[in-house]
Amino acid sequence: MPHTTGKITARELVDLQDHLGLETNLVGQFNHFARECTNPQLSQICQQMARSRMDCFHLLARHTNMGPIQ
Repeated sequence: MPHTTGKITARELVDLQDHLGLETNLVGQFNHFARECTNPQLSQICQQMARSRMDCFHLLARHTNMGPIQ
């Protein structure tokens, strides 16, 4: 949800950055699982999950550049 004042607090920025790190780890893990799977359907599901987490990463990254920090 966008911050209503267009400003982000230092604490919110730290939380967003921490979450970006978690999303990065998830993308890496799902990509690894997709490569290691011998079941094509499971591999495809893992690839879809990696793309979904990457979409979340990009959304969160945009919020870290919202405006001035309070």
